Amino acid sequence: MRTVAPVTTVRSPLAGETARFDVITVGAGAPLSPDMQLLRRGRWFGALPAEIQSLVIERSVTRSYRKGARIIHEGAPVRGLFALLDGRVHVVRRVGESDEALIHVGEPGFWFGEHGMLSGRVSIASVVATSNVQTLLLPVTEFQRIVADDPRYFPSFAALLFERYATVFRYASEARAVPAEDWLWTRLQDLASIRRNDARIQGPIDITVSQAELATMVGVSRQTLCMLLGRLQERGRIAVGYKKIRVL
Repeated sequence: MRTVAPVTTVRSPLAGETARFDVITVGAGAPLSPDMQLLRRGRWFGALPAEIQSLVIERSVTRSYRKGARIIHEGAPVRGLFALLDGRVHVVRRVGESDEALIHVGEPGFWFGEHGMLSGRVSIASVVATSNVQTLLLPVTEFQRIVADDPRYFPSFAALLFERYATVFRYASEARAVPAEDWLWTRLQDLASIRRNDARIQGPIDITVSQAELATMVGVSRQTLCMLLGRLQERGRIAVGYKKIRVL
């Protein structure tokens, strides 16, 4: 499925980034690479027509980032659509002059950068590598070539943005209108739903998130979060582990 030409690795001007200019081609009848298996398990990419999947892979490059690197900078032009192949990222947005709010914790199979790529506007959030990560990047210019050659492909890419919009709209209506325990449960369900969609997993699923990260996402103190998690665990909704929570 995947043929990689000799790799040229260069150090990018962006801090923490290493670009691996892998030439990825799709060969009929060849076994699926682990990366392709990962991406095809995801609900969005897995539901794309085969010809669009092939175009995305053929016109993408892989890029590696060190822990702490900003893959996407809020307020800067987006370079394309990313898929997280390995590692972990935080999606954050500035609040006030210096603080940042944690919006999402991304794991392998997570796609990001779609808003800027589709709208042509600057990024509305930053994406930060919280471990060494590897990504697949479809550059904006290659996306534009794909939809210019066949405009019928555009709705397939827009579907990813529409799915995220529905989630954000619900957050806006529920964030301050429901008790803290219900809001925490909503966020855990959504994290679990995104993870299930990215990995196409049914049933209970582990979310790799620390209690400090989760407290930031929900907007409560660590002590309050610990109490709320205890209540949800007593009700049989979750199982709390070390830096992970299993949503049942």
